[in-house]
Amino acid sequence: MAKNKRVRVIDSSQFKLKPRKTKRKKGLNKNRKSSNKSRRRKIVKSSRKWVYIVIETKVRELDAKLLLAYYLLKEGYNVVLGHTLTIEKCLEFFPPGIFLDKGVGTKDKIRRFKEAKKYGHAVVNLEEEGFPLSEKNLYINGYLSHESLKLLDYEFCWGEIQKKVIVDHYPQFKSKCVITGNARFDLLKRKYRPIFAEEVTNLKGKHGDFILINTRFPPYTKTINEDGSIDTNRMKRYQMMYGTEKIKEYGDLYRGFIALVRDLSHRYPQYKIIIRPHPSDITDVYRKDLSGLKNVSIIREGNVVNWILASKLVIHNGCTTGAESFLLEKPVISYIPVQTYKSHLPDDLSIKMYNAERVCTFIDHELKTYNFRDNKYRELEKNALLSRYSAGVGNTFAYQNIIRHLKTLPVQPSGTNRIHMSPRFKKKLQKELSKKIYKNPLAMEYLPSLTTSEIRHFIDKIQSIENDQDDINIRLFKNKICEIRLD
Repeated sequence: MAKNKRVRVIDSSQFKLKPRKTKRKKGLNKNRKSSNKSRRRKIVKSSRKWVYIVIETKVRELDAKLLLAYYLLKEGYNVVLGHTLTIEKCLEFFPPGIFLDKGVGTKDKIRRFKEAKKYGHAVVNLEEEGFPLSEKNLYINGYLSHESLKLLDYEFCWGEIQKKVIVDHYPQFKSKCVITGNARFDLLKRKYRPIFAEEVTNLKGKHGDFILINTRFPPYTKTINEDGSIDTNRMKRYQMMYGTEKIKEYGDLYRGFIALVRDLSHRYPQYKIIIRPHPSDITDVYRKDLSGLKNVSIIREGNVVNWILASKLVIHNGCTTGAESFLLEKPVISYIPVQTYKSHLPDDLSIKMYNAERVCTFIDHELKTYNFRDNKYRELEKNALLSRYSAGVGNTFAYQNIIRHLKTLPVQPSGTNRIHMSPRFKKKLQKELSKKIYKNPLAMEYLPSLTTSEIRHFIDKIQSIENDQDDINIRLFKNKICEIRLD
């Protein structure tokens, strides 16, 4: 696709602090002073407001938040989007606006919310972990608190289930909890399929026919040392967090999936098996246990939607990608090789199978003719169940719900149409990005650098879908913060 000339890019990633200017002698450059005064008189204050959106996991969040950013532009907002820690450290330099967080843990939330409030920003939160809410007790204890909710202007909820969980424990904050859904599910609607078409074609060309297996076993893989032994201290920590039986279940499920992959690898050499671990999974554990299987690859890059659309079949257990595959109308299996304590929503939306033989039977006799609309596995009835957990899965859009509520916040236009890069701002940003956390391999995997080309390319495709001719400006600061605005 050719570059869209409507999207202008300014790359400030290589900025340097300018040396302090020396004092000019009297009488010099009078014409320049006059010119500057004239130029200042021509400046028109902007009527646009600002929204600051944080990202923790790029492959999971970036596209959806760019989609929201685009529609915010159309509704009179400019947007700054970037790494959670980086945005937090720069809030004091941004015009007062709306800080849209995504939550990690209670202490982190409270610190960020206080920092945002200190500098005049409204604060809203859309919890990425609010769907499918499989571990309600863990969510309540690890993600919610009276203090964090008190600081919020709004808690955006995926659906009525999440809202009920919050309100049941903190009824005094009922008015702050509003159901919006998440723009991640907006992207799964047919309207936006052209966004993924190019990359889906590339994946098919590179990998051929493949089965996608999405996993979510971090509480187990994080306890395994490089030599395959168990880290007993870490194991005890996770047992205290999740419970001994739950950790055992994670380990049993992991081993069941490894056995399934080995079986599929041998029985179907014509298929490639792509393992896509959870962002928190330790991939080296998988590589060790699946070494020697030539048609098996472990890949965590790119938006999972591209991989789902390009695949022939999706297999998971309790993973959000099960719901995403369902919404994309792909054949999706919930593989349950061991007895579990509860069924998760993504499992209920999928075709449940309990042994490798049943999976192979499906591949042999049903995969080629599978049609979501045939409703053989009650696919159409499952939409009603999903709608309780996530708004915006029908004809409505989550981004519309989010923007509608943002408009009710008492935020005034900033009067400026771009972020001012003062010397103090530049110095603080450089100091922040020099910290070890940004060089940590795991942190780099969660949020590698933002690039102007990927942001421009995505917005270009949205503009094509919407037949939009507006000039959109993109400015990148040190590959961790991106300013997106309309002139």
